Amino acid sequence: MSDRGRSPGPSGLSSHPGSRQGSQSPRPPPGSRSPSNAPAGQPGWAPPIGRDPAKPLETERKFNRVELPADAYSLDRPDLFAPRPKAPTVGQPARLEVNQYKVQSYNFDVKVHQYDVALSPNPSKPVPVLKKIWKHPKFVAAFPPGVHEHFIFDGRKLAWSTTLIPREELRVAVDLDEGKSQPRKGGESQFYIILRKTTEINPKVLDAYLSHQCSLNNAVIETMTFLDHLLRAWPSERLLSIKRNFYNTSRPGRPLMDGSVVEVSKGLYWSARISASQGSIGLAIAADVANTAFFVGNQDYVQLAINFLATQDQKLRGLNPLRLQEELKPVFHRGIYVPSEAFKQLRKLSKMKITVKHANRPAHLTSPIGVESFSFDARNGVEGTHAQNTFFENDGKKTSVADYFQQKYKVTLRYPRLPLIKTGKGAFIPMEIAYLEKFQRYPFKLNPSQTQSMIKIAVTRPNQRRADIQSNVADLQIQNDPFLRHYGIRIDPHFTKTDGRVLPPPLIHFQNGAIDPKTSGRWIVQGKRLWRQNTAPLDSWGFLVLQNCVDKPTLENFSKVFTSVFREHGGKCTRDPMLLHPPGNVQHNAAEAIMWAHQQLTSRSGYPQMLFVIVRQKGDPSYERIKKSADCRFGIGSQVLASQGVQAAQKQYASNIALKINAKLGGTTARTDPPWGPSKAKTYFPPDRPTMIVGCDISHAAPGAPNGSVAAMTMSVDPDANRYAAAVQTNGRRTEMLTPDNCQSLFGQLAEYWKEGHPNKFPKHVIYLRDGVSEGEFAKVLDLEVAQFKAYFSRKAPKMPMPRFTVICATKRHHVGYSRSSFCALLIPS
Repeated sequence: MSDRGRSPGPSGLSSHPGSRQGSQSPRPPPGSRSPSNAPAGQPGWAPPIGRDPAKPLETERKFNRVELPADAYSLDRPDLFAPRPKAPTVGQPARLEVNQYKVQSYNFDVKVHQYDVALSPNPSKPVPVLKKIWKHPKFVAAFPPGVHEHFIFDGRKLAWSTTLIPREELRVAVDLDEGKSQPRKGGESQFYIILRKTTEINPKVLDAYLSHQCSLNNAVIETMTFLDHLLRAWPSERLLSIKRNFYNTSRPGRPLMDGSVVEVSKGLYWSARISASQGSIGLAIAADVANTAFFVGNQDYVQLAINFLATQDQKLRGLNPLRLQEELKPVFHRGIYVPSEAFKQLRKLSKMKITVKHANRPAHLTSPIGVESFSFDARNGVEGTHAQNTFFENDGKKTSVADYFQQKYKVTLRYPRLPLIKTGKGAFIPMEIAYLEKFQRYPFKLNPSQTQSMIKIAVTRPNQRRADIQSNVADLQIQNDPFLRHYGIRIDPHFTKTDGRVLPPPLIHFQNGAIDPKTSGRWIVQGKRLWRQNTAPLDSWGFLVLQNCVDKPTLENFSKVFTSVFREHGGKCTRDPMLLHPPGNVQHNAAEAIMWAHQQLTSRSGYPQMLFVIVRQKGDPSYERIKKSADCRFGIGSQVLASQGVQAAQKQYASNIALKINAKLGGTTARTDPPWGPSKAKTYFPPDRPTMIVGCDISHAAPGAPNGSVAAMTMSVDPDANRYAAAVQTNGRRTEMLTPDNCQSLFGQLAEYWKEGHPNKFPKHVIYLRDGVSEGEFAKVLDLEVAQFKAYFSRKAPKMPMPRFTVICATKRHHVGYSRSSFCALLIPS
């Protein structure tokens, strides 16, 4: 562990290995000035700031491993959140099942002792080291008989037990190489582990809270944290665990797309929750299917690289090992050799676990090895760094990696000019003999095709979803769990039943009548006229065909069908479109094709208004480029159409497109019945209660990507709350709360559009819908975001009364699903 920035230990202490002296800072050279402001004769360094100044300041993450109500994160402000209202009476009652298992009993009388776990020296990767130490025979033998088997360890820093160990502390020296014939090379093997009692958990406080005899406090939170680890203690020893998800590694995954890179495993999400106390003690276990993407294992790194690179760049599809060697070679850029684009993508396959397999390999060398990086050295020039030009000392001789495997194992490498895998211990392994371990999580964002395939796997019918959950719960073997038995926990083996209500669906009003969808969840708009027709008439517009995916007669036919249907719905269209087939290679480049179409439309009418772009298929990779070029570069409204729909030219398809175009040109499709007034009211919200609906979400880049976070906000601009203005802005890096500047700028920018739709009005009610926040961030939404909105109103209209705020948060991944108690079908659309 680095000791930079620490103050020196006290003087006069022994420095032999057995002493407990604090870490000392390096001494400055003679004659140098002390870095601190201490007076002369008082050595010392400047006080450390406790973090890397080159990295952004991170706030402390509390309770991120346990499900708690929002009140748990604001104990000093018990009245911060509105109390839960009474049960609703609207709609028809229905008996429902929820994917939770009630906890029927728990021994609240057993006190639990919490211990801090310290390790010295501190390894760079403490989790795997602690895992080995915890099961080491010498460490187990240091406990009183029968105590270690009931100890619960979180794998990092905390441990719990009902037994108080002697002197409330345990110190054990462990040698991980003890008993091995060949000690491992490099790294520490001798460690000193200390268990020290820090606090006592009294479950009776949780019992009192569940019985409504006390308010939420830190003691309740500590007990819930312990319960969360208790639930996962035994399953994590037998199954693959990723936080609260568990996977049975004996079950094969389902291939994603062609199954060459990614497969999907259906695991189990398993977490303790505070719930209604009817029929239980007030605790429940949420159980849900956890669909997780993993790399396809048991393939060598050469084939893995070929398959993976094909998903990252179209130019890298169809590679073979020899072409892969060429693509991974360095390129000359600005006077130096730098990694190629393919090599940069290959680096994503670092931090994985591999097994080395080749002829004559010793049978005992089967442990997985960590991939640290891939060999690259600019000094090797265009050839790159590979097995034939990477040398090391072997028995006093300078030997290349390729010669080493040939001489020691009689293995001749087939692709010796591929980059080498560099392991965490500094060894170099050829890619062709490195095989990926199974169940390596795929950490990257799925591409559109992979996402579509993932949705098909994840979306299942209720009976299949129930079967998947029950099958995964059976893998936990709850009835045999020694930890649950030790703490007197019994769990109901059936889904929880609860009462709900099916809300009536609203009427859908159009200009010439209403549609009652009842419980079908769908309706047909043919023959219906738009509630509000487009304010900007469709005048300067055209169809652009990419890659010659439809011929001219087909395009002419669809153009006539769409124009007719758009006018039948009440849309304003004053001119027929231009039909554009780009010349030559332009049709294969979306950006150049849109620039060419922009020139054609400009020459005819002086300004382009709307461009329909026809692509070969749904999910076409050119979609993003189309939107960037049309909407951002040239400021043209765009609508992407799949060639299959254009060729069929069905009126229903044309109607769906017409509704989108009407909205993009300032119109409104329909309006629902207002719940607080007559259905024939002119506006959805009453005229005497101007209402502003605001929505906000913050998206983050994929893990490892350099992009910052992006905040998006929308706001209703008309009294029907049918039309919305939107604004986006960068929001720091992985920052979940809106920054104060963004609160003011985004809200203020959109408020101007609201004023245009509400002349001479001031909002009396603001409904703020905040997406993607956890329970621990509810208070921050009120303190940081809503407070800024109120400050905006106070600054802009100091004499007006402050609007009433209603804040609705959509939580992250709640893992709760309802169904009819028979589970024969999902709830009817309502």
